[in-house]
This record gives sequence, structure tokens and C-alpha cells, in this order.
Amino acid sequence: MGLLVKEVEHAGLGTVRYTKRSGSRSLRVSVGAKGSVRVTLPFLCRFSTAIEFVEKNRDRIIASIEKIRKREASVCRVNSLSDEELNAIRKRAHESLPLRLKELSGYMNEKFKICDKYGRCMEKPFTFRRVAIKNNRSNWGSCSTAGNINLNMHLVSLPPHLRDFIILHELCHLIYPNHGKEFHSLLDRACAGKEKEFAKELRKYRLG
Repeated sequence: MGLLVKEVEHAGLGTVRYTKRSGSRSLRVSVGAKGSVRVTLPFLCRFSTAIEFVEKNRDRIIASIEKIRKREASVCRVNSLSDEELNAIRKRAHESLPLRLKELSGYMNEKFKICDKYGRCMEKPFTFRRVAIKNNRSNWGSCSTAGNINLNMHLVSLPPHLRDFIILHELCHLIYPNHGKEFHSLLDRACAGKEKEFAKELRKYRLG
């Protein structure tokens, strides 16, 4: 069966988008990051029934919208800057991030012993090949399977402990290229048991 969509203007909610899906078993209301309201309903459910449901739950939906808007307003967007400010950040990043990466690489090599699949202790397992500093809008950093690390220049705009958290995250990927249990265990130990705390705090900062 197909997919049917209907948009209805609501005085208090704006444009509400109703979508019929053959796999849906119940009415579901969701609020997007910008306060947009989306309603998913079973294929055989009437649009009028869904519209009545939204009206009945109007106050709860508005409360959810306000909560999301307040959360978005509290988010720090680190790259909404002028060209002059970006150039200054880029210079700071190139001067400081490669050095900090090298320092934390040395710290990890001294603190943790990593064994290969044969049980042999690896020598300096957290040694990277190259580092690149980029103005990336999609992530704070990345690590390739070849051992190359990319760091976002906007790391210098974060509190130092979050900057280090991201760098440690990428160094841990030198050992575990995925986000499995072993990766998180290693990162948590590298962060003195504060991985979840730092990850939650980092969500307050956005790149775009």
C-alpha cells in the first residue's frame, strides 16, 4: 500500500503534516528541532480522526514545542562567525591542535597497554600518521583506517576538557574503528570515567 500526506494549518501549531503509513499501528505525534509538528497515522485511519487527536492534545504539543525551542536557544553554535573571526580561529587551531593531539597521543601510549590479536603488547598503539585541521560543519573530528586524524578547527572554541574529549575519542579509534562496547570502555577510562558526562555536555554545542 502507498503513502498519503496532508498538511493542515493550525492556529496554534502552524503547519501540521499528516502522513499515512501502511506499517503504522497507532497515531504518533512528533515535534522537529525547529518546532514543526508531524503526525503519523495508520493507513486506514481517517485524517479527520488524526486532526481531532491533535486538537485534543494541543496543549501538550505546544508545551513540547516550547521545550524544544528553549533547548535550541541555549545551544552554542560555534561557527556562526565572520570571515575575520574564522581566520583567527583557523590560526589558533593550526597552532594548538596538532600539539595537543601529540601530547594526548603520548599520554595514551604511556597510560594504556594494548595487545594485538596474538596477545603481544603493541608499541605506541596510539600513534597517528597525519593530522589535518578542517572547517568541517558535520563533525568535530574523524579517524581513518590508515591512522590519519582530522580535527575541526572549532575545537579551540570549546572548553578545554571537551576539546580533549574529542581528541581522545579519535585516538581511541586508532584501536577500535567502530563505536562498540570496547571502544566506549577505552574512551571512558581515558576520560577518568566521564565519557557520558562529557558527551552530554558536548550536545550543547553545534557546528551549524
